[in-house]
Amino acid sequence: MKTGMLRALTVTAFCMMPTAVVASDRGGEPLTLVRVIQLSSAGAPDVRLALNRVAEGEAKLAGAQVRTLENPQLELNAGPRTGTESSLDVEVGMEIPIELGGRRNKRVALAQAGIQREKRAVEDVRRQAVTAAVGAYYRVLQAEEQLALAVDRRKLAEELLQIAKERHTAGDVAKFEVNLALTEAARAQSDVSSAQGRIASTRAALARALGLPSAAGLQVGGSIKERSFFDSIGSAQGGAKRADLLTALADVEASRAAISLAEADRLPDVAFRIGYKREGDDNVVLGGISVSLPFMNPRQAPVQEARVQHQRAQLAAEISQSSIAAEIEGARVAYAAAVEAVRRIETYGLVLQQENESLARESYKAGKINLSTLLQLRRDAQQTRKEYLELLLEAAEAGVELASANGLWTTAN
Repeated sequence: MKTGMLRALTVTAFCMMPTAVVASDRGGEPLTLVRVIQLSSAGAPDVRLALNRVAEGEAKLAGAQVRTLENPQLELNAGPRTGTESSLDVEVGMEIPIELGGRRNKRVALAQAGIQREKRAVEDVRRQAVTAAVGAYYRVLQAEEQLALAVDRRKLAEELLQIAKERHTAGDVAKFEVNLALTEAARAQSDVSSAQGRIASTRAALARALGLPSAAGLQVGGSIKERSFFDSIGSAQGGAKRADLLTALADVEASRAAISLAEADRLPDVAFRIGYKREGDDNVVLGGISVSLPFMNPRQAPVQEARVQHQRAQLAAEISQSSIAAEIEGARVAYAAAVEAVRRIETYGLVLQQENESLARESYKAGKINLSTLLQLRRDAQQTRKEYLELLLEAAEAGVELASANGLWTTAN
């Protein structure tokens, strides 16, 4: 049931996407996960290009629906007749091509199969585009957490610098300790600047994934710790409806239609001819038929080529079908491992490090330890928190890949 709700959320996010919504999100409400799905599913550059290819296919269908590919030909000849009597001879003829083997219907069938293939391809492009955008969204969330961590480090460094100066003034510590505190304050400020740069970079990547012209004013909302969206996937089996597999199967149908058309094209070209001639005082009406003789070119090569392409399409569909199950299983195992790594560091790492850091701060204020010892403990705690943020991002990215492997980012599910 949870999986059904997740699919419904993805479909709803796409269907609610207005045409001009992209421009309104800059400087507006923070982008949530659902909002990122909405924007990327309809506004990502690759999605827009894929939709244009569907329109190209529809244009080809219009061309395939004509009665014949060749237009009727009109021939007009005139000239003087000289001899015992002078006269003007006139000859008018028309040739109307006739297609055998139901070529028009087969052209239409091929064009329709091509349109269906492009529509399936749009969903696969959408799946990949949303995967990229959601991954970029979580990297922005991580960058913001890293900035908060750097700001916390700077705040503590400034506090320690003030304590070191007061203790130096009181004669309790040497100048060395003040210099050490100044160095830590400078490093903390540098860490803040670096984190701000990462935020700008990740926001720019998110803007590109969403098809936005600029990341200016782009804000995100949500927590990198929130994983219920991915936990609900569980044992979902979406491989049979995944867009890339449906695209491969549509390729098979299109190649089958191409074989049928190529076989029809092997039939002779036939045209009905009607003509009128005036020779002197005589009027002559002629009717006839022309038939091409495929002796020199039996047109076998296009049929063979279409059959080989059909075999390739079948092979590609089989490979896609067999690899999807392995991809889903691998993504599920990777996600479970990533979540377990987060759980362990939350349970055994963060709590103890925070406790040690708090005790060390109190000890330094009381003069029980020197600044070097406190900074070492502080660096260990900072490193643990950085590792925690990396594990959170790995879990989020593994969840994104799990959703993508199950085909949950498209409207086809």
